[in-house]
Amino acid sequence: MRLSYLGTAVALSAACTSIQSSSIKTSGLSASMQVVADGTGQTTASATLNVGSNSTDFVDLSPGDVLVATAGARSQTMSRLDALSVISYRTNFNGLDGDGTQYTIALNRANDVSAPSSVCVMPKPFSITAPTGNGIFSRANSDITVTYDSVGTQDSMSWSVGGDCVKGLVGGSVAGDTGSFTIAKGTLVPVGGSQSSVSCQAQIKLTRARSGQVDAHFGSGGTFTAIQVRTATFNSTP
Repeated sequence: MRLSYLGTAVALSAACTSIQSSSIKTSGLSASMQVVADGTGQTTASATLNVGSNSTDFVDLSPGDVLVATAGARSQTMSRLDALSVISYRTNFNGLDGDGTQYTIALNRANDVSAPSSVCVMPKPFSITAPTGNGIFSRANSDITVTYDSVGTQDSMSWSVGGDCVKGLVGGSVAGDTGSFTIAKGTLVPVGGSQSSVSCQAQIKLTRARSGQVDAHFGSGGTFTAIQVRTATFNSTP
């Protein structure tokens, strides 16, 4: 599937800087946090800290500073990742992806005030019931009806589709939470040129998201989002 962001990542990394947390007060930080469940029983908690509202100044935790994720009675220290100079922290949980499961991410600091109480609550899990892997849809002539179960929530939902024969990553929001929506014919555009007559396997990603709260000690604020994400494949033809 052609879902490459390498060019964007390289451009971003060229402008990124990392700063040791020992040089910054908690009041000078912002936080971007997520907990993502994929339907396998595994959830991934992740956090990125930035200097103020600058999205390219990443905070690298100094000795004595640590990010800890907690769900239920389980607490886990988050591990550092460095992807093309974008520094983040991550840990995985198993069996803690149910509706209403609370996650807390704490920034514990040795020499400044901590931020222990960023909280989010998992939305209701669901499954995509259509399209299925053997479904065939013409980009030019077929509407794609997407259906899913466990409906009726107040959480926001969105979708995206990508594939080797689809131009770009197409997506949008889902109005309401009724269990069904339609991607109109012509929404998926062929790559063009020699690819316009090519068929491929495409993937739809459906996401249910619920906003949480970032600890008020982060002086520049931030976001904390709990997400249920599911994927399904289908055959995309001209």
